[in-house]
Amino acid sequence: MQNKITRNLLRFATDSQFRQHFIERGAFSLGWCPVCERRTAFAHLGAEARLSDRCVRCGSLPRWRAVIYTLQTHFAKWRDLHIHESSPYGAASDKLERECKHYVGSHYMPDVPWGQYKGAYRSEDIQHQTFRAGEFDLVVSQDVFEHVMHPELGFAEVARTLKPDGTHVFTVPWHGWQPTRVRTIEEAGVIKYVLPPEYHGNPIDDSGSLVITEWGADMPDLIEAWTGMKTEILRFDNKRMGMNAKFNEVFVSRKAR
Repeated sequence: MQNKITRNLLRFATDSQFRQHFIERGAFSLGWCPVCERRTAFAHLGAEARLSDRCVRCGSLPRWRAVIYTLQTHFAKWRDLHIHESSPYGAASDKLERECKHYVGSHYMPDVPWGQYKGAYRSEDIQHQTFRAGEFDLVVSQDVFEHVMHPELGFAEVARTLKPDGTHVFTVPWHGWQPTRVRTIEEAGVIKYVLPPEYHGNPIDDSGSLVITEWGADMPDLIEAWTGMKTEILRFDNKRMGMNAKFNEVFVSRKAR
């Protein structure tokens, strides 16, 4: 039976790495993907599921599926909303850009004047944005705020650009068992490491993104102190949808009416 399932999966598993894992290890599980909204299989390509359990149809990761599932379950008309996504990347971002009528994606591009476009994306510093106040119904950021040098400014700017009752939907690697730790600081324009430097992947910079903050249990309190927005933590443990990975929380911060 498994050999028959594997052969059927190979019809849409176009990536050679998927094929290798299916054939040699059988390292996959069957399910339904919220991103491509189809029956699929999730290929287990590494030990850390959050970064490796990919849908073989659209390539989505667990945290991307969790963000889209949050929109589908909490924002019925999300496709009609005015949405800003900071630093878009991956299958969830592609879906937002493709299906949302009023979508704006931005990247931190210091070589492009703020507020201007390079290709499809707008140049923005999330700490000092050029958008008007109250411009968006929804702001989305996926694994961005661990890299923002002054997150209090970034969260405040998100709040400023949201309409009353607007929402920030975001992910960060969340260390909920400990307080927030600052790994990197800036003093007089000089970067100083409080903890050994750590980098994550960056879709527009091969050198990666330096981790500034290791967010912990007090993050919702910090956001409320900086912005007045209250933050709900959504936790997912749904194997059928490939959302049973560590660090798979989605955070929903709402601006007051």
